[in-house]
Amino acid sequence: MQTPTPEQVMNMMKERFGKIPASIEAAAKLDPSLIVEQAISSKLSMQSEKNALDPKTSTLVFLAAALALGNEECVELNTKAAKKMGATKEEILSVIRIVRHAAASSVVGVAEAALKNLEE
Repeated sequence: MQTPTPEQVMNMMKERFGKIPASIEAAAKLDPSLIVEQAISSKLSMQSEKNALDPKTSTLVFLAAALALGNEECVELNTKAAKKMGATKEEILSVIRIVRHAAASSVVGVAEAALKNLEE
């Protein structure tokens, strides 16, 4: 795998997302190697030949993770990327519903000690 230049990374992101994420622009100014490392991580995960998921599904999974982690910039950009890849409104809404359910389920799971205490 050939290491991309920071400029190539920025161009790839602009093509994929329609703009360069503000966080990437800031990182590129301070330490361009950060965005090169980010691109390599993407290549080794989402774009790897070992990835059993198609690009649209991978992007929807990434969107779900961004929602769960509260990363608004990634939510915005990956929603646009998923739509560009053919994801429907219904598919994106399904991702949101699943993440909402997972978040609610997490609260119930974490509340186990409180629930057991209420039984005493």
